[in-house]
Amino acid sequence: MNGGMHLTPIGSGVVLLEPKEGLDPSDPDAYLDGLLHYLQGRAARRLVYDAGAVVIIDAVYYRWLARLAAACRVTGIDVTVVNMRPSAAFALARQLDDDPPFACALDVDHARY
Repeated sequence: MNGGMHLTPIGSGVVLLEPKEGLDPSDPDAYLDGLLHYLQGRAARRLVYDAGAVVIIDAVYYRWLARLAAACRVTGIDVTVVNMRPSAAFALARQLDDDPPFACALDVDHARY
């Protein structure tokens, strides 16, 4: 798997994904196969995506999150985005024409259950 993310199992079927600076959201295919293999190997039921380091969510980043959520949903894994900065949330809201294909929560603790 590409090195643009840090993955940590944090509880019963929950995995935390922390994107790193090297994550390239314009190339989801570089990540999805390895990520899904990792998640399925740990019997994950939920992926918690920590967006705390993401300053803004533009159309490219939104498509990455939507593609990630769709791929996870096919394998029975829910995606919850947490710790979204106000600037990222505002930019995300401008990208939406419909409900996002992932859930959002205040922080990791709120997303675990």
